[in-house]
Amino acid sequence: MAVQFSRRDPGKDSMADDTYQPALPQRILDRHGARVLSPSTSVVAAGWAPPRPTVYRSASLLIPEDILRDGEILAVINRVLGEAGLQLVLPPPLARLGEDLLPYLDYLDQLPRAVALRVRPGAPPTEVDSWTGLQRLRAAASGEQPLLPPAVVARISVEHVLASTVTITGTPGSWESSGVGAGDSYVRARVGNRIPVALAAEPPHRHPAAEVPGRRPVIAVVDTGIAPHPWFGIPNRTQAPPAGGFLAVLPGLQQAILTQEEYQANWQPTQFLLDYWDAPVSSEPLIGDVDTDTGHGTFIAGIIRQVTPDATVLAVRVTHSDGVIYEGDVLLALWRLYAQVRYAQQHGDPHQLIDVVSLSLGYFDESPTPGGYTGHLAQVVGHLIHHGVLVVAAAGNDSTTRRFYPAAFASVLTLSIDGGPPVLSVGALNPNGSKALFSNDGSWVHYWATGAAVISTYPVDVQGSEAPDHTEPSPNLPGLPQRRDGLDPDDFSCGFAVWDGTSFAAPLAAAKLAAALLKDAAVDPNLGLAATDRQVMVDRATAASKTIG
Repeated sequence: MAVQFSRRDPGKDSMADDTYQPALPQRILDRHGARVLSPSTSVVAAGWAPPRPTVYRSASLLIPEDILRDGEILAVINRVLGEAGLQLVLPPPLARLGEDLLPYLDYLDQLPRAVALRVRPGAPPTEVDSWTGLQRLRAAASGEQPLLPPAVVARISVEHVLASTVTITGTPGSWESSGVGAGDSYVRARVGNRIPVALAAEPPHRHPAAEVPGRRPVIAVVDTGIAPHPWFGIPNRTQAPPAGGFLAVLPGLQQAILTQEEYQANWQPTQFLLDYWDAPVSSEPLIGDVDTDTGHGTFIAGIIRQVTPDATVLAVRVTHSDGVIYEGDVLLALWRLYAQVRYAQQHGDPHQLIDVVSLSLGYFDESPTPGGYTGHLAQVVGHLIHHGVLVVAAAGNDSTTRRFYPAAFASVLTLSIDGGPPVLSVGALNPNGSKALFSNDGSWVHYWATGAAVISTYPVDVQGSEAPDHTEPSPNLPGLPQRRDGLDPDDFSCGFAVWDGTSFAAPLAAAKLAAALLKDAAVDPNLGLAATDRQVMVDRATAASKTIG
């Protein structure tokens, strides 16, 4: 595949933000086996520049599948790591992650796997740190007679911890609360900057499938999963989304993600994503606060339903309710979606195609070059767009110009002439059209959409421990109501909420792209959605991207 990656100078971007990194509470880091990479204290292999700040899982490396199948290379890798008292613990074969992956194994030969590190048996007490292990491998790949091929080590990285793009951080706030500052205008609740609202509206009309030209466009929302809501025909958590409904899920992929996490949990703290349901409501059950990202995926689905009700949302759960995402889970999900598209194109099955991927997540890369990034996420995003899938990514809520990936691939990912549409990076606007104070910005943010004070669907079964600020007891007089309350800030039984974030600007753009695909298919037979040819997908995706770019 003719995909190339380039590193460009950031141009007008401020270099003052190169070291910006949100401050995650230690309890969040500990919960997920993560740590912050500090430029001032991290070890660095000879010849490598000091890294920029990032967050990574301390006991896992990302190693592509084809390298894991090379016994000779693995033996050398373990010999090098063994000098630091460490060794790899190989993950289960792909075929053991579930039957869902079996049809796609031929397309997954370069899938980066999250590979656990442990203390080598017989070694003295040793700190398990994947960054240190990676520097050992880099050192072994340098010099005139390297022990390891440099091209192999260049494809190994730490497993980054990504964050959703709903929590407002940076100058306007912090990881869990707004603090005091210019961002206070977006604060509505103690945690999560969202409150319940009433919406007197029916779900936007969805035409029967027979009236949609070719087929329904599919938007894959890689996020927190789904939850009950009447707009989507899901009354409770015991019933899967109805067949042919607005929401669809991939239970087999969710099982593969869970199996991967169960393997990792043997070697580092790991929270499980049990299935496609957005749960738990709270990761602190004794306190009962609604987690920062509870309802995130349902809110996104509602935005898409409002804009393009004739689309289908394919919900894939990778985001934990506290907003933390493991890079290995994201890569598994995106590679699986890419493999499904390849399979559909090769077998002429339009019902397996995916048209848009919406990503309200990201991370800051440790690469010391101004526009640098590690290659795993770039590679799979490149595969998707090369095959005609539109990729939309939120710019982040940190009030910084530091490049936030995957959104920043909009500037640094280049394709050959037979490639595909650009990555669409989306910043947030206020309702009046001005740029939201919390939104990241820079030369790499190419599109803007409303992302502040957005109203959309929210799980009807979510109620936290917050109480109304005032309650009037019943006076026990005939004809008077039993009680009068102030607003309960975390009782969402109404089914709707108002929320802020580039998290919601990105799916708005994704929905507009899907609407453009439908419109183009209705007027131009050459852009019909029933066609599975790669070049046709590239052409229609490129045409749709030009309508909103």
